[in-house]
Amino acid sequence: MKIRNYLIPVFSVLALASCNYEQINTNIYGVTEEGMKTGGLLYGAPFMDMQKLVIPIGSPTELTGPGNDLANTDIMSAGNYIGYWGMNNNWNFNTEATWNFTDARMSYAYQNFYSKLFRAWNDIYKHTKNSEDPADKEVQAVANIVKVTAWLRATDVFGPIVYTNAGNGDIAPKLDSQETVYKAMLADLKDASLLLVNTASKVLPSYDVIYNGNASNWVRLANSLMLRIAVRVHFKDEALAKEYITFALDPSHGGVIETVAQEAKIRSTDKLPLMNSMLPTVEDYGECRLGATIWAYMQGYKDPRLLAYFTATSNGYFVPIPPTNYNPLSTEAKNGASKPKVDAASPLFWMRASEVSFLKAEAALYKLTGGNPKDLYEEGVTKSFEESGANGVAAYLQTDDLPYDINRSVLPYNREYSCKLSPGNVAPKWNDADSDEVKLQKIITQKYLALYPNAVEAWTEYRRTGYPYLLKPAYDKAYVSIGGEEDAITPERFRFAPAEYGTNPNMSEVPALLGGEDQGATKLWWVRNNRPKQPK
Repeated sequence: MKIRNYLIPVFSVLALASCNYEQINTNIYGVTEEGMKTGGLLYGAPFMDMQKLVIPIGSPTELTGPGNDLANTDIMSAGNYIGYWGMNNNWNFNTEATWNFTDARMSYAYQNFYSKLFRAWNDIYKHTKNSEDPADKEVQAVANIVKVTAWLRATDVFGPIVYTNAGNGDIAPKLDSQETVYKAMLADLKDASLLLVNTASKVLPSYDVIYNGNASNWVRLANSLMLRIAVRVHFKDEALAKEYITFALDPSHGGVIETVAQEAKIRSTDKLPLMNSMLPTVEDYGECRLGATIWAYMQGYKDPRLLAYFTATSNGYFVPIPPTNYNPLSTEAKNGASKPKVDAASPLFWMRASEVSFLKAEAALYKLTGGNPKDLYEEGVTKSFEESGANGVAAYLQTDDLPYDINRSVLPYNREYSCKLSPGNVAPKWNDADSDEVKLQKIITQKYLALYPNAVEAWTEYRRTGYPYLLKPAYDKAYVSIGGEEDAITPERFRFAPAEYGTNPNMSEVPALLGGEDQGATKLWWVRNNRPKQPK
């Protein structure tokens, strides 16, 4: 499987980034570790690798590898479950796309979400963990922010992970419960924020493809991640949530992401030529297409962002595929269904300003911070329109329209499929007289539309809150593979592969740490107790 000639021109990749950093760290020429630190040589390559692994992305010369990684973590899984994308393939029902969590695919996922980044992070941590050098502390702080950005995805997919014992050198490290992981992440982000907030110099500027070494922007990302994590736990630990929401939103701590210029995203730069890793699944394989769920919302709301997210077909229509499609690869769907609008230079987003506004809106709704939920909600929608380059936000915020219901024969490539999305659903227009539950539904529904294409985050918010309402899976036997109930809309998590149990005896604690069986139907810690079920 090859990438065709639509790739961006391949610039000369920085020699350091293309070589083996273990070789760099080997003192074969008598160069001291201190001398290697001076220009960032000791930390530069592993730091670049960390950034590439948060959401899988690679150079144009890596062909389909990063594309296959992203398909595993986001496209065939999370983004398919929550209907950002519909998959034009069923892979003989042997992949996570149809909820069949095979041993090989789960082992692959754990590598992509956790293990690969651990190796890069640990190459920094082993040199900085005991250092009193202020520059080393700054490097470790930024590396920890990237680590949390990545491993938040890992714990939100698997649940328990090795976190507090990571880097200790244990052959068989103990895993932490998700509650422990979340508390440790919040503490790490606070430490990083406090350390970097007064940093005047740039941190690893030659190797930072996110913020070019700008410490103040790394502080904003740390505080924004803190806000994301704290809001996520408020249904489970309100006091913990309020403590860290207060810290994150305190201007004296450096602020949060508020503008497009401050958002965290990765794309090709002169430092490190990269290619958007959605391209193989979209263009070469012809498998990733417009999802019916996001289409039903945007079609019903007459959302101008649909034009920014997806390409219309030759006749000007948007043609989607439903979640958990059961059909094999179709040439007709490959050519006829709408594609995600993406090219080689398109960025992958870690965190955007619109998400921060929606986080503030939810925090204000539950009296965890000040502010008016309506104003913050509308601010989030407005920023999302700005981020996507769409016009017409004022009219959009006044619409009472509901999502589109899909009846039989509506979807050209799944004519038997039907599902109503409007019952119990919400329109974009805010109404102060609505209950807090309806207001939360509005916030999360618009957040879902703004998060695109950050699929794991959208899947996590659905599992946590029960919103937005989603289209049911087209494959009506998918629930069997995860041990779930017949009315399951998405899996609750990935399971660990048996190989993980064979290499670490502490994996035997996973069911206790999960509070349930290691299967796809077991809910994670942050799921609210009264999570609503969709009306049928």
